[in-house]
Amino acid sequence: MGWRLAFATVRAHLGSYLASAGVTLAGTALLTAFASLLETGLATGRDSGFLIMLPAILGGWTVAIVGFGVVSTVSLTIQHRERELALLRSIAATPRQVRRNVVRETVIAAVPAIAAGVAPGVGLGAIVLGRLVDAGLVADGTTVQVGWRGIAFVAGMSLLTAVGAALISSRRAVSIPPVRALAAAAPQPARALGRGRVLSGVGLLAVGLALSFGTLFMENGPLLSSTAGPAGVAVAVGLALLSPAALRPVRWLSEARLGATVRLAARNLHAGARQGGAVASPLILLVGIAGGTLYMQSTEDSVTHRGDDVSAQLAPVNYLVVAMIIAFTAIVVVNTLIAATRRRRREFGLLRLSAATRRQVVWMVAAEGAITAVLAVALGTVAVAATTVPYSLVKTGSPIATGPGWMYAAIAGAALLLVLAATIPTAVSALRVRPVDALTSV
Repeated sequence: MGWRLAFATVRAHLGSYLASAGVTLAGTALLTAFASLLETGLATGRDSGFLIMLPAILGGWTVAIVGFGVVSTVSLTIQHRERELALLRSIAATPRQVRRNVVRETVIAAVPAIAAGVAPGVGLGAIVLGRLVDAGLVADGTTVQVGWRGIAFVAGMSLLTAVGAALISSRRAVSIPPVRALAAAAPQPARALGRGRVLSGVGLLAVGLALSFGTLFMENGPLLSSTAGPAGVAVAVGLALLSPAALRPVRWLSEARLGATVRLAARNLHAGARQGGAVASPLILLVGIAGGTLYMQSTEDSVTHRGDDVSAQLAPVNYLVVAMIIAFTAIVVVNTLIAATRRRRREFGLLRLSAATRRQVVWMVAAEGAITAVLAVALGTVAVAATTVPYSLVKTGSPIATGPGWMYAAIAGAALLLVLAATIPTAVSALRVRPVDALTSV
């Protein structure tokens, strides 16, 4: 198995690899924007405090967000190919050969995406720099500067993240003995979360809660968000890693008198908790980041009274950066949902052959999405609280963040809308394939 096979595999699974490439491109652009600001600040030297402080405060947890988004999407692509990889093992492919081929496929998809993400990233950095100049926080005439070191660092980080995700995700498939490969190619019952995933999730929850608690002892100043923001991100990622366990209890809905469609959706989510967790994870991150950062900034705005206050000048820049991060997370959500739904054509074909109508299948997909969105919003709200409660206590003395209630409703509604907008059209498209033909899809 060489590069020729890897290229052929990417062409055969072009839709899935385009999804992971899209997330890699967006993540590279976001990281390049922060890298360009930092490099500009280091190069100019004068009046560059905010050009260094902004990437220093926001860049660290943006790296974590981008890394998790890339890992989630690449992992989902590999998970969907477990059946195929198991079959390769049954025809005498060694674990090393399979893993090497998976890495090659990931590199083929990632390298063009990384290259394409650099120019938009420089443009985003220039836009943020322009806002800082307009606010009077950076000297007039300052232009964005990007060197090869910053680009190489971002490109290397993005590529290593994608390759690492491929290695981790392919571990289960390459560990299957050849004599068991054919059995493993069949659908598997729900399994407990892996020990590494549980430990990582619990560890990140502990880190997030420690940062959240530490925020209570921070001085009320511009550095307060340096612990409050990462606290919410760590809690969100920890909960995302543990989300398959949260999906399994939905089985009780399968016994409720809510109609056959909802009962089937609940059973699907329970049986496919691992795949459902891959869908819920970016939603949890989206709710946690959007709610935490927006309410953190609105709380800051509520205590800013002077028009020449630095916080008031920095607020438009913060909202712009938050919008960029939320946009990236939304891209992860949409790409993940489309890729996950597209790969269910075989399942939809089986349901059609079992006398289910197209309408019933679409309603089932909608019900699954709604249940997943509700659970993701609930878990994401925990991450929001990890950011806003200590931040608000220090800023205002109240544990309740200052800000309009409609903002939270808009975030929750946007999560549900993203799910339905990504899954329903994809399901309708998949149902256009004849049921018998769908059974032969890989």
